[in-house]
Amino acid sequence: MKRKLAALKTSLLAAVLAVMLAACSVQSTQAAVPDLGQVRSICSLATLECYYHNVAKSTKTAGGGITGIFERDRTFWIEYDGIATLGIDMSLVEMDLDGQNVHISLPPAQVMHISIDEDTLNEESFVYSQDGWNKNPVTAAEQTGAIQQAQLQMEETVQSNAALLASAQNRAKSLIENYIRQLGQLTGTDYQVTWVYQGGQPAESAAPPQEASSAA
Repeated sequence: MKRKLAALKTSLLAAVLAVMLAACSVQSTQAAVPDLGQVRSICSLATLECYYHNVAKSTKTAGGGITGIFERDRTFWIEYDGIATLGIDMSLVEMDLDGQNVHISLPPAQVMHISIDEDTLNEESFVYSQDGWNKNPVTAAEQTGAIQQAQLQMEETVQSNAALLASAQNRAKSLIENYIRQLGQLTGTDYQVTWVYQGGQPAESAAPPQEASSAA
């Protein structure tokens, strides 16, 4: 199912690029040039989805005073799957067109969204340590708090993964280059693309801080 979903998203991106180029074709071929708005639109769509398995763990301490007599600390675990979406903040993308030279400035990729696959949350997802003679129940609010904390930790883990961030940025680059290359073929222009990376290049990418490539 996940593979089908990924294939569907890739097909949708290809379709969007085709629509963009079709819009350009109705213009004069002399007037059709790389457009910042189109580049930013591509970045907003060029996201990378990572599926992960996570376990939220928390402890509810026993109560104090008379009411807490014979209560036990309750450790509980919540197991679930989720999706982390990585991408480029399109509002930070800049482009400068100088004849056939296209200079594009890209921000680093980042975690755009992190969500829970609700279908993986069921009764079997929740595991609790043994209760005491005086019950110390775990509330729904405490379960929610544990999941929220686990989600924050997962977001930090993904955000620190240089290889994933580089893959997300390279995905955006590839789609932008494809757009400019096809536009060049449409207009008979040999565009040369220079990439400038805001904040430095992700550590896992072998590319230097500035890289020139032909989109023809």
